[in-house]
Amino acid sequence: LLLLEDVASEAELAVRQLKSEGVNCQWRCVETEPAFRQALVEYEPSLILSDFTLPQFDGLAALRIAQELAPDTPFIFLSGTMGEERAIEALQLGAI
Repeated sequence: LLLLEDVASEAELAVRQLKSEGVNCQWRCVETEPAFRQALVEYEPSLILSDFTLPQFDGLAALRIAQELAPDTPFIFLSGTMGEERAIEALQLGAI
């Protein structure tokens, strides 16, 4: 599991929720585009969870990078700041 979050506590909440549902996972949290690219190559996650708003790049950019470097890895947005228009755009670009 690879998480893109700008606040570590939010990532920990997501992981805690998954574990409470019986999902046992190893995870990494990254905040920047270079760290995301590196994690995709080195870590090879089976799932990517991302906030839509990131401090140094945005969720749609992360989605495009994931499609380039890990096209078979499901990409899910966890965000309260996305809005309906952006959510539709993300779905059209391949997010779950």
